[in-house]
Amino acid sequence: MTRAVLLIPIVALLALAACGKSRDKRSEVIECSSISLDVKGTTQCLVQLYHWDVAVATRTATDRHRELDSLKTWQADSVWNLGAAQHRTQLAACRRGADPLDRCLLVAGWPLTRVNAVGDSLWQAEAAQHLYELHNCQRRKDVNLASCLTLYYKWDSDRALRIADSLTRERLGGRR
Repeated sequence: MTRAVLLIPIVALLALAACGKSRDKRSEVIECSSISLDVKGTTQCLVQLYHWDVAVATRTATDRHRELDSLKTWQADSVWNLGAAQHRTQLAACRRGADPLDRCLLVAGWPLTRVNAVGDSLWQAEAAQHLYELHNCQRRKDVNLASCLTLYYKWDSDRALRIADSLTRERLGGRR
């Protein structure tokens, strides 16, 4: 009986030792993603350092980088939302100002992605007005379409040129 009593703690210690040596896959993924810039690098790390299957490593690395991108976006949005009142004030001031909206917002320190999103959103909100302006300029024969949109209606020159080019290509393509 004393032999059995002695064996129980030994078996328990062996079981604990075996559990302690089991790999923590999540920590391997975190380690590899922290030293790699992309999915390919994380995959290579998992395969070479921890002998993962390539297909499993690729799926896991892709999921990890999506997770990191999501966290980064959430953090950026959270920080951005802290200054929401200031951003509304800056947007209102830039819309009243003489400089183009995108330039004014960039000077105010807005990230380009936010500047583009606001510009597109405002553009869509004013779509009916822009269509009216486009039709007015198309009827004019004394001035280039892009110039008319830029000079008379204060359109962004890049947008005006894209619209004019698109309409020209459509018109020329329709004659074939």
